[in-house]
Amino acid sequence: MNKNISIIKRSSLVIAILSLLGAAMYVVAGISVERMSATLLRNYISAVGIGYFINAAALAVAALIFFRIFRSGRPFTRGNIWAVRGIAGFFIVKCLIQAVLEGKDLGIFKAVIAGGDSIFFAVLFLVIAEILRYGRLLQTESDETL
Repeated sequence: MNKNISIIKRSSLVIAILSLLGAAMYVVAGISVERMSATLLRNYISAVGIGYFINAAALAVAALIFFRIFRSGRPFTRGNIWAVRGIAGFFIVKCLIQAVLEGKDLGIFKAVIAGGDSIFFAVLFLVIAEILRYGRLLQTESDETL
């Protein structure tokens, strides 16, 4: 059992570091896109830049989740469940921002379709949060029976 927990801890640390690196890359990309926005299509570039910053925030929260797992060795905690739901919220906000900023140029229906990947990721992270919630329930039952 201790060997499995140490593997979980090590891999969680690696994933947390990779998530932070990815977040930093998204921030750099967002800044560079925002700098280009003065010469190109203002609204579309702003939506892309904001999307990069939201992706960076989601990766930073993911890094926090995996750092918590690294420290405790327990993925099924209430804090991690809420953090995964928060990531889903980031993607919902991203879709809404894209619909508002790009809706003027593309039309609202095309903008919502363009933000479809954000809706997909929001639903995906809500499903993952429910899986974590069920895992927490099973872990609690297992701990009580021991």
